[in-house]
Amino acid sequence: MLPVGVLGVFLGWLALSYAIEDQREQGAWYYSLPLLVLAALPLGFVVYFLLVWFLRPRPPKIWVAWYEHGVLRHDDRGETRAHTWDEIASVTRHDVTVTNGVTSATTHRLTVQPEHGAAIVVGDEFGGMVPFAEGLGDAFGHARVPRDAARLEAGGRVDFGVVDLDVNGIGQDGRRIGWREVERVEVKRGRVEIRRRGERKPWMTLAAPGFPNLTVFLTLAEALRRRHVS
Repeated sequence: MLPVGVLGVFLGWLALSYAIEDQREQGAWYYSLPLLVLAALPLGFVVYFLLVWFLRPRPPKIWVAWYEHGVLRHDDRGETRAHTWDEIASVTRHDVTVTNGVTSATTHRLTVQPEHGAAIVVGDEFGGMVPFAEGLGDAFGHARVPRDAARLEAGGRVDFGVVDLDVNGIGQDGRRIGWREVERVEVKRGRVEIRRRGERKPWMTLAAPGFPNLTVFLTLAEALRRRHVS
């Protein structure tokens, strides 16, 4: 827009100069009218662009908070949504580091998906995103683990997207491993590794970024593994 604006100002100055000169010498400033119209075109375009820019709809300013019983989303348009921990289906973190060989950059995103309604997404545009995500994830885990543990004790399964747990073991697409075979479940270099006893390679690896309810999964898996070892 700057070159167009400069061109418009230059043409306007030139047209005005000629109009003044024509008026002084011939008493007919309108001889320069074509040049004035030509100058008005880029200036009008710049004015139109600026009006569209300043009058465009602004996205709402959003605040997200977690408290003792759940998560709250509020915007400056007066819309407020609150979800208790029991009303939340999953809390998922996407912490992805990209390296080009010289420098690296990490992006962070936290997605809170309620059982019903739109997801609440918190990204790097929110100040203090990382400690906020860690605190919210821990709070959700403390609230969710007892409920999912009770479901397991009742003979049910708890699904974590691509993998599930029950009191007998871990399963994925028809594959299952019993808890007595599991040596450990851990997160290493951005991967969730499930290791079988006596084997050097993991029995299964899953991406940690995007793993729903990862804290809950690790807590329940460790508790069930320890129970079957003792």
